[in-house]
Amino acid sequence: MIFLHATPARGGIKKIKLHKPPSCKSGVPSPMNINRLIFTIEDCLNTLSRFSVASSFVEYCDLRTVIGLDRQDRERRPWLNSPYIAATKRGEYLSVFEVSGAFREMDEASDQTGPGSLESLITSMSDSLNTAYKNSGHKISFVFERDPDMGKEEIEDMVAPQKRSLANTGIQLQDVVDEKVTTLSPWLVRERCWLAIWSGPDLISNSDRTAHDELVRRLAERVPKARFAQSPWQWTLSALKIRHEAFLDNVEQALRHSSDGLILRLLDIHEVGREIRRQTERHSTPRNWQPHLPEDAQPAGYRWTDDESVLHAPSLHLQLFNTQVTTQGNLVQAGGLWHGMVSITLPPQNLQTFNELVRAVPRAVPWRIRMDLMPGGMKALNLKKTLLTYSSFISAVRPMYESVMTLAATDEKEPVCIMTIMASTWGKTREICTRNQAILKSAIEGWGVCGTTTTFGDPRRAWVNTILAASGGSGPVPLYPPLSHAISLFPLNRAGSVWRGKGNLMLHTEDGSAFEVGLASSQQNKHTELAPGDPGLGKSVLINTLSEIQISSAQKNLPFIAYIDKGYSAQGLVQLIRDSLPPERKDEAVGIILSNDPEYTRNLFDVMYGAKKPITPEKNFMSSVLCALCVDTGTGQPCNPGDTRQIINQLIELAFKEYGENNPRLYRASTEELVDSALQDSGLYEKHDATWWARSTWFEVRDMLHNAGYIMAAQRAHYQAMPQLPEVSSMLGHTSLRDVFGTVQRDGSNELLLDYIRRALEQGHNDYPMISGYTRFMINPETRVIAVDLNNVAGDKTPAGRLKTGIMYLLAGQIAGGDFTLPQYRDEVLKQLPREYHEIALKRINQLDQEVKTKVYDELHNARGIDFIWENLDTQEREQRKFAIRTVLSTQYLRDYPESVLKSANTLWLLRYKPEDIPVLRDNFNVPEFMLKRFLKMPEGPAPDGSGVPVLGVFRVKSGTLARILKFTVGPLELWALNSSPKDSALRKTLTNKLGSVRARKILAENFPRGSATSLIEHRAGQHNSDNVIEELASELIRKQGYNL
Repeated sequence: MIFLHATPARGGIKKIKLHKPPSCKSGVPSPMNINRLIFTIEDCLNTLSRFSVASSFVEYCDLRTVIGLDRQDRERRPWLNSPYIAATKRGEYLSVFEVSGAFREMDEASDQTGPGSLESLITSMSDSLNTAYKNSGHKISFVFERDPDMGKEEIEDMVAPQKRSLANTGIQLQDVVDEKVTTLSPWLVRERCWLAIWSGPDLISNSDRTAHDELVRRLAERVPKARFAQSPWQWTLSALKIRHEAFLDNVEQALRHSSDGLILRLLDIHEVGREIRRQTERHSTPRNWQPHLPEDAQPAGYRWTDDESVLHAPSLHLQLFNTQVTTQGNLVQAGGLWHGMVSITLPPQNLQTFNELVRAVPRAVPWRIRMDLMPGGMKALNLKKTLLTYSSFISAVRPMYESVMTLAATDEKEPVCIMTIMASTWGKTREICTRNQAILKSAIEGWGVCGTTTTFGDPRRAWVNTILAASGGSGPVPLYPPLSHAISLFPLNRAGSVWRGKGNLMLHTEDGSAFEVGLASSQQNKHTELAPGDPGLGKSVLINTLSEIQISSAQKNLPFIAYIDKGYSAQGLVQLIRDSLPPERKDEAVGIILSNDPEYTRNLFDVMYGAKKPITPEKNFMSSVLCALCVDTGTGQPCNPGDTRQIINQLIELAFKEYGENNPRLYRASTEELVDSALQDSGLYEKHDATWWARSTWFEVRDMLHNAGYIMAAQRAHYQAMPQLPEVSSMLGHTSLRDVFGTVQRDGSNELLLDYIRRALEQGHNDYPMISGYTRFMINPETRVIAVDLNNVAGDKTPAGRLKTGIMYLLAGQIAGGDFTLPQYRDEVLKQLPREYHEIALKRINQLDQEVKTKVYDELHNARGIDFIWENLDTQEREQRKFAIRTVLSTQYLRDYPESVLKSANTLWLLRYKPEDIPVLRDNFNVPEFMLKRFLKMPEGPAPDGSGVPVLGVFRVKSGTLARILKFTVGPLELWALNSSPKDSALRKTLTNKLGSVRARKILAENFPRGSATSLIEHRAGQHNSDNVIEELASELIRKQGYNL
């Protein structure tokens, strides 16, 4: 026989075997007789709970009806449309929280008690519950479940909207989406956790209960009989509801721990009922099933005698527990599955956290555990305490007496509770279930040395006691821990996501728990993402995958994506998109490799089609580039920054006033062949004589062609009307500028500032022919995804070279996404444009206004040290929050980002960082230091087992900051489409040139499922005397296909 007593160590509950003492002389009570008396009483109590059997399975469910929402409920919780309080047959009120997990991984070291530690959360929750648990009435229950068989369902549910989106947008990426399911399913486990809270009638006064009973009696005399229906009026008790809601708020506040604890969501009874039903019938419960509640019931069936049950919603227990349940030995068979239970009879002797138990149970074993915690531990032990007091002088009984007295002393400061722990597992066959039960039993017994049993007089009741909230009763073996010791066993440190069921990117934790992320979602106030990482770790693949997910999540059209890159990383993404589009839509995604020559000229001073002067964002861009041309490479800033910016802004206004109003550029034939042809074809040329044409301006020609419907030609005419860089710089001699700034000298020099600016702009004209002439490089207005590569125009590592790179980043950002902010300047646009241009402008504005736009700047370490570039990007990023623009800034090292950008960012994708970066991440992003150090000890790059690349994800959301070590897993098709490593890219390009991109990706995915052939290429290069290993490997792969090509 056994007994429980407390020890000073946490976990504090210890089992002691009683050995038979020598018989006592007459006149002295026999220790064995006292033992028998104690154990007889204990066995009677155990037997009553353990071997009581209900007549019908439906009676095992205690739930009967709900307490409807009142006005106060709708004000406090406006998101709820259904009741969140259920009533049991004993009049208890029940509510359930879904516990998504912790915001951040907490330090589980027992000596860590500061913020961010598990111990601090345990202390907070213990302090909050201390008063409530000194009296009876409340009960909490954590239910935790892991099911590897439903991991596939997790990813299928997430990609289902993406498949519908692809069907709507006509993008053929179904194979990539299907590959996500195949690739991720082996690594995912469906993990769920709930917190059920009961409040019993003991909480209210006798007078309140008496008054309620009297009211129910009077109503029962007048209400039509409905024996099998829900009758909320029988259980509605305002005094109990007030106490129940107060306890809910107290528990919720304690667990949230000022956004440093757990992510909770209060469930309505529809959701609770669906989950209970799913746990009893896992594979036959429809996903949209929910119990009927009084507010949504419909008459069904035939009315018998005077019973009105058919007019009302059936009682909850009749709806939830209507499955056929049979037993065989200690196993239960229900819903096509066998279930085996394990009850803990002795809690961990050496305290271990719940995560240790999760790690001890193999990933392939499905299991569920329920931990019930009730007040009144010492009250339940009072009889034992009394008996032991009178027999404490007996040496064999003395340890038990000391244990109970230790608990009694603890109870003075911290409530001693009653706790039961029940677990279950399941399988399709009895043999699988028995095996899983043995594995689970072994894992639990190894969880700090626990005692367990798998023997139950009523296996059905034991199984129900593992199901969420179905029964207010608890497991058969009561334990008596102090409150804080019991809380330490709860699942408080699991990974939590605010996007569960709403994300579009599936990651997973190290132990396989699914972790969803929603890109550009409303859970975040702004969408600025940083992605630092050394080359070769998968940074470009990660960034490209995020863009690909946005594309597959679009609603009607391709999303707007501007990708600025150096090194061709984005070209694979563009090719993947183009391959998925029909021929007539391929221009919706384009990849541009800029070249600094006249063929790629994009006039710096182009304005919106139809306008004669720039709107605010266009003027800001022109000013930024012109100021950049005036930067002193020694300081990284323009000379006399304040004066220079004023001069540049006035210069822009002067230029557009001169060439837009005072002296617009005259039309000259043979300048633009497309314009001349359109004038002839439209008959416009014959409408005016030679004199008129000699005086006509490009603006007039533009308007004529536009009104005639020759939009492309009108656009060309529009380009010809704009001022150019040489003309703008020549206007520095204008009187208005000379009068104000004519005597201002450059800082540290006798050179006049206006002369310096003129010299800088003229040098810019010579250095950057691609921005100094009329625009020749046009982009189809239907294009939505633009990847601009700067590899051929970026500068070197010198200060001047970095300045050039920075200017190219600004220019590329304008080319790819310069119009993303147009919706916010709608009124200014319409004011600037003639009415005949409104239709085209509004069409573009409405397109941009309906969707989240994305700007990606990759390889930004090339612009490190050029402060004005980062200042410009920082300004854009801050302002674009209200423009629904998602910004991704990627570089090699975290230190490449200025402090202002680090403070402003709200998402981090960390593939690697330096030890010296830890203070920045700890202080700016509130990432626990122990987790930062642990991540640095993990292997870099893709895991050898194919589980993916380790990523430390940090997400600032409205309710707090999420931080977790995650795995990013990509399938071979996607890897080969997005891989940017030099050797892999060369192999992909070689095969693409011979077979086309779609077939090339399939061949590479089949032969190199890990997404890389670099190791094989390097091995062959060392072994073979060949001039072109990659060409030979490509030919070998083609020959291997044979007739399958």
